[in-house]
Amino acid sequence: MFGPDTALMMDAIQIAALAAAVGAGGIYLALRLSKSGKRAEHSYSSKAEGSDPMDLAQRVENLERIATDQSLGLADEIEALRSAPSRHEEPEKGPQ
Repeated sequence: MFGPDTALMMDAIQIAALAAAVGAGGIYLALRLSKSGKRAEHSYSSKAEGSDPMDLAQRVENLERIATDQSLGLADEIEALRSAPSRHEEPEKGPQ
């Protein structure tokens, strides 16, 4: 089992394992990078498609009103806005 070439064979096995690990890591990172790029492109395109100047104007009006309003009901209104589902979020789908 062990002979004069044992050390050489152990080194070769270690180098092969290291090369396989580096190759697998490179493939994983390349796939991860391509997926994150696709997600970023999708989010930018969906934001561009869904952006409506009137919607943006309404949001700015709400923010200005919140920033300048000193009434007691302001906290309740903020909580109501937080709890309201966003129009940009997709509704959760149950098991089918």
